[in-house]
Amino acid sequence: MFVLLAIGVHERPPNIAVDSSSLDYFRQQRQDGSWLMVLRLRQRGLEAVFGRLCQDLLDAASQVESEKLLIALFKDRLNLWKRLFQQGGSGLLQLHQIKGLIAELLVMESLIESEGRDMLETISGWSGPLGADQDFLFSDAAVEVKAIGPATEDVSISSLQQLDCGMPMRIAVIMLRSATPGEHGALNLNSLVARIEGSISASPVALSLFKERLLEACYVEHDFYDTVLFEPISHLSYVVGEGFPKLTGSMVPAGIVRATYAIALNAIDSFKVSEGSGHG
Repeated sequence: MFVLLAIGVHERPPNIAVDSSSLDYFRQQRQDGSWLMVLRLRQRGLEAVFGRLCQDLLDAASQVESEKLLIALFKDRLNLWKRLFQQGGSGLLQLHQIKGLIAELLVMESLIESEGRDMLETISGWSGPLGADQDFLFSDAAVEVKAIGPATEDVSISSLQQLDCGMPMRIAVIMLRSATPGEHGALNLNSLVARIEGSISASPVALSLFKERLLEACYVEHDFYDTVLFEPISHLSYVVGEGFPKLTGSMVPAGIVRATYAIALNAIDSFKVSEGSGHG
């Protein structure tokens, strides 16, 4: 027995290639000449994730105004879902990905609440899930987010482009400690997402975009995320200005096209611009 979602349309839908052992897509013409676009879950154990994705798609579909836009939405979401189920088969984020996403969301809250940046602008600028070199990219600034543990002494830089964006930039370093249920200040990914959704709910456009970026980040609400808790310890910011230790494409010998490296936190203490306690 398979779990599936079928959406009816009048015109013939596109044939979308799905290279996944977990998902299947096909189209079927009905007797009255209309068509069904069908998503079928092929892998057992993913029913909860698939159900949440289907509900999200139906919620988004209720907002579109034409069948053409509905088909485009279906195609876009299917491409996102394919990537989600390629994460390792479970459809769930790994521990380091959960930690990194929590850090980015805490920085998002800080940008909106503490720094007064516009809500929609902040969510639009959240470019990490889209594969950009920096996690937040605005017209006037960029922010790269790093999640570290209490004993960490350096931050990892994943490319020559990460600290080379041509505009004012800072690194936000979020220290997170693994926590257990009941601890004061402990939070999980589901509760943090719900908290942000509540704070931006007055703007349907911002809320819709936020949900799309979460999907791009391969997050779908799941009970598993309630079990992974972190306590935010500190939020440090460092200006990537003149003299900041970094490697960029213009600084390395010709022929070197990729590099990863680590920066010692004690070496950039003079570039620190703010420090705050974690969100409770």
